[in-house]
Amino acid sequence: KQWYQRRVRGNLLLLYVKHQYFDQAADVMAENTHLTFKMDPYLYEYLDAIIVQQSSPEEAFRRFDDIANRHTDNQRKITKQVQECRQNNDEDAVKKAVNEYDEALEKYIPVLMAQAKIYWDKTNYNMVEKIFRKSVEFCNEHDSWKLNVAHVLFMQENKYKEAIGFYEPIVKKHYDNILSVSAIVLANLCVSYIMTSQNEEAEDLMRKIEKEEEQMGYEDPERKIYHLCIVNLVIGTLYCAKGNFEFGITRVIKSMEPYSKKLGMDTWHYAKRCFLGLIENLAKHMIMVRDVVLHDCIQFLEHAELYGKNVACRIQPPLSAAAVHELQGKNTVTYEARLIKGLLLLVCDL
Repeated sequence: KQWYQRRVRGNLLLLYVKHQYFDQAADVMAENTHLTFKMDPYLYEYLDAIIVQQSSPEEAFRRFDDIANRHTDNQRKITKQVQECRQNNDEDAVKKAVNEYDEALEKYIPVLMAQAKIYWDKTNYNMVEKIFRKSVEFCNEHDSWKLNVAHVLFMQENKYKEAIGFYEPIVKKHYDNILSVSAIVLANLCVSYIMTSQNEEAEDLMRKIEKEEEQMGYEDPERKIYHLCIVNLVIGTLYCAKGNFEFGITRVIKSMEPYSKKLGMDTWHYAKRCFLGLIENLAKHMIMVRDVVLHDCIQFLEHAELYGKNVACRIQPPLSAAAVHELQGKNTVTYEARLIKGLLLLVCDL
């Protein structure tokens, strides 16, 4: 029974942390000290550091660093054991040591990611890259590590070529079922191709995505597929960020057609950021946009208002009744599209 209670509380704490309910996690740990101290020491230290991070990121980084150093020492020790077992031709011992190494690596990865996230949240991507470089000895074959290295290289905006080197193997590994790859990975790879003047590769990848989406559309006409839409939205966002709002916004608008199939929580998130950026720059008189493009924007927002009545803008927090009440009637694309249209009309005096 005690083992069961510890396992349940451990899983509950991990869920709290995953969904960023840190206060609830801290309360559970404080109210059940008799069980938390019997918890797996690795799990306890990891959760404790994450909770500390909310008030003191520097102290949390130090704690994660201590845990990570112990993990790396243990992994070096296991690596040595594997080598010794191979020299002695003891296949059973080799298999056991390799399994032990894999288990240790799976425990190390979350600590490493939590440590890197402290600097990711501060947009200090150089420091994140340094943290990942320190772990290359153990993690260079781990898919999560490779994916996160790709993301941090991409975010630095001057390492697109290096990012391609990490994104490409992930995409090629699932090339025959490309829609199983996260849409943002495909989008970032396309942007990296464009930023390194490899436009043909970007177009080939987009054609492949389009072909698979069409095939899936025939097999399941009711299913909503957002991959190509998100790729085009990210490319449109890139042009908007570079100041070419006319081309960027036009690409965003076209990527959302047909609205009945492409308008969703994720796609609206990308689209509205471009429109808010456009409005901000117009309000500051930093750009000029042709009337025809502005009318296209108004038309797009009217379509979003029409088709977005049942599309939520964000996931409602399940544990906060006050937040749910506050979002009531406002957590729809229709509500936000109407607000953005009002702002655009006000700024442009249309």
